Amino acid sequence: MENLLKNRALRSLLFFLLLPTCILTAQPVRKNVVPPVATDFAPILRFLSSGWMEGRETGSRGGFMAADYIASLMQMNGLLPYGYPDGTRDNPQGIDGNTDYFQDFYLTRVNVENSSLALISRNQEGESAILFNPRLDYSIQPVPRSCEGEALLFFGGYGIKAPDKQYDDYRGLDIKGRIVLILEGYPGHLDTTAPVRSLLGKNFGEKFASRDEKICTARQQGALAVILVNTSEQEAITRQTVTNLNQAERCMIPINPGDPEYDDGEYALLGDTTTCTIPCFTVGKKVATELLKGGNINLEKFEIQSARHLTNASALIPGHRIRFGVTIKAETLLARNVVGMIRGLDTTRYILVGAHYDHLGTRGAVTYYGADDNASGTAGMLSLAAKWSRSPEKPACNLLFAAWTAEEKGILGSTFFCGTSPVVGKGLSLVINMDMLSRNDLIDTAGRQISIGTLPVSEDLRKLARASNDLLNNPFQLDFWDVTDHSGSDYGAFAERKIPVMTFFSGFHADYHSPRDVAEKTDPLKMEKILSIVNHCLQEATLKPPVR
Repeated sequence: MENLLKNRALRSLLFFLLLPTCILTAQPVRKNVVPPVATDFAPILRFLSSGWMEGRETGSRGGFMAADYIASLMQMNGLLPYGYPDGTRDNPQGIDGNTDYFQDFYLTRVNVENSSLALISRNQEGESAILFNPRLDYSIQPVPRSCEGEALLFFGGYGIKAPDKQYDDYRGLDIKGRIVLILEGYPGHLDTTAPVRSLLGKNFGEKFASRDEKICTARQQGALAVILVNTSEQEAITRQTVTNLNQAERCMIPINPGDPEYDDGEYALLGDTTTCTIPCFTVGKKVATELLKGGNINLEKFEIQSARHLTNASALIPGHRIRFGVTIKAETLLARNVVGMIRGLDTTRYILVGAHYDHLGTRGAVTYYGADDNASGTAGMLSLAAKWSRSPEKPACNLLFAAWTAEEKGILGSTFFCGTSPVVGKGLSLVINMDMLSRNDLIDTAGRQISIGTLPVSEDLRKLARASNDLLNNPFQLDFWDVTDHSGSDYGAFAERKIPVMTFFSGFHADYHSPRDVAEKTDPLKMEKILSIVNHCLQEATLKPPVR
């Protein structure tokens, strides 16, 4: 009996001694996931950017082949289809009702079939017209539907309304039912030393002076159409032009002049009624001078004066009417995101790692391969997914791995996900975006710079990125920037909803959006180091949710 009591006492003692250990082992086990190396992602990058994928344009055969390939890798590496949130395959109702890796949706694509632009003058002798050539004198942005009209011409300066900056080109003026001619840019945009730059602030152009913002403003003022004056000759990307742009502005760099003609049309989510657009004709100085003749408007003098004093020279051009017409061809396209999941210990919280897999497709016999943009980000996402899926321990929270489509058409794939997925409004604590990881910026000749965008409140994420970078033998120079009001990549739709984001980017190069963006020019070692940073950030973020 005495021995029995002793044994019970001993067992009780052992129970209390071991209790803290049991409690500790019930918590998430911290086990570092090994980051991907070049042999993990380089074959994926090379295949996605090969001729087999035909440039991976949204809605094309090559785009769907790329989606199938990405889904097959997710399946092979053990990711669950996004439709199975509980980690089983006997639940037909997934996170968004899907039961596979695909999230399908539809887009509307519109192209201009025909257009016309004419300057109409009337006098006692009758009517005369100067007809402009759509190939030589102007270009036209597609609009949702065909339209035509005729109206008086109004000069609207830069076409900007910025009341919080005390600048308004439309102040006290009525342009309802008129056609407004405006200049690209904003006061002092060509001169960083211009006196007004300090008044307007460094982000003025990004917030108020984009083409879309100006068209939307003109429409809100009641204009029928916009004539946008391109005051500088279009040029290829050079070290000088890229140096003068910030990261967000560089996302708007057009297709390289001299490359094959690229007619892309305009895209929107099917049923989207928020598109704020009216016809926009882009002309050069020669046509603009003809349109303004007799109106006492000198464009060069206006630009100089506005850069000094925020001069407002908006005025009606007397006796001048513009007649225009646009015939539109519209079609509906199927588009496809690819999303897989690793179930974590905390099934109420999600971290999303994403990259767009689409590129520009083919034009005639020319293929836009898109190795850096963005086979690199997609290959990085898939190699990270493989490493985390094969880890013997579950992550601390659910991980989503997403390959977006239609980024090149206006970040439409990620926008659709944001508008339809319940995890966005409930449980999504961080989005990591990777877009162009394998080349160097034109000004980064040593290959030592990377750019990381976050929301301004995310100092914890910037601190984490610095700590992760410091783990490298030869750390990068980190360029942190604020993603607020920017939408250059798939972080945009999430940042708008104030979801913490980290978007990784290695820089623009001379082959950006050209057929020369090929796998042979990528730098696997640089990409390997970037993915090491991303992997460490992901690891820490799973254990400690970012501050919102």
